[in-house]
Amino acid sequence: MAKDEQLTKVSTVANALPKASFDLASFELETCTLEIRYPFALTLWDSAGQLWKAVQEKWPDIAPISADPKKTDFQVGKRRLTVEFEQARIIDVEPGKSLEQFSKDSREFVGLITRHLQIPTYKRVGFRLLYFKEFKDKTEAAAQFFSLSLLRLPDGKKFEIDEQPTNPQYALRWESEKKGVMLSCRAETRSVNLEPPPEAVRWMKPIHKETSGIVLDVDYYTVAPVEPGQMDVSEWMRHAIHVIARDSRYLFEG
Repeated sequence: MAKDEQLTKVSTVANALPKASFDLASFELETCTLEIRYPFALTLWDSAGQLWKAVQEKWPDIAPISADPKKTDFQVGKRRLTVEFEQARIIDVEPGKSLEQFSKDSREFVGLITRHLQIPTYKRVGFRLLYFKEFKDKTEAAAQFFSLSLLRLPDGKKFEIDEQPTNPQYALRWESEKKGVMLSCRAETRSVNLEPPPEAVRWMKPIHKETSGIVLDVDYYTVAPVEPGQMDVSEWMRHAIHVIARDSRYLFEG
C-alpha cells in the first residue's frame, strides 16, 4: 500500500477504535535507566581502575566497551554501566516487568561510584522507563494513538496537505521544588536494515524489518540537590515505579 493511501486511513480507523483500547500493562518495558549527575569529579582520573575493579568483584562478567580517560563504559549481559566526569548511569535492556533486581544492583553501582569518586552531592537523580506496544502498521499505530484523545486531530486539509499527521506525539513536564517528571507518548515506526558482509552471504540473510507502535517514555527525576546519605536509590526507584504506574493511567482512561 502506498504511503499516502496508508495515511488517509488514519482518521477512519481512529473513529472505529474504542477510546481505552489498551493500558500500561499491555506495553512491553524495553529499557530502564538510572542516571546520577554530580559535581565535576576529577578523582575519576585517579580512581577509575579501583572503581571498575570493585564493580568487577560484583559482576565478574563485565566487558569493556570504551576506556576513554573522560568516560569509562562496560557491559554485563544486557546491562550497560557508564561513568563520566559529571554523570553515571546503568541501563538495562528488556528488564521485564519486575525491576526489583535492577533496583538493588543500581543501589550497589551508585554506592561504588559515590565512594570511589568521593561524590559529595547528587545534582540530579533520574529514572527513565521506555515502554513499547506494537501494532500492525503505522496506520493502526497512529489511529490507536489518536483514539486516546490526547491531541485534537484537525479536520480537513491543513497547510495544503490532505493526509493525516504522521508519528503524532504528546509530551508534558511537571516540576515541583524537589522532583519532576517528563512524559512523552508517541506513535513511532522503527526500521532495521542489516546487510551481511560479502564473505558471510552464504550463511546470513539480509534483515529488513519495520515495526510500528506506540512508545511511552517517562523520566522521573529529582530537581533539588540531595546528599548521598539522604537517598536510598533503590527505595526511590520503587516509589517512582508506583507513582508512574498509578498516574500514567490518565493517558488511557481519560
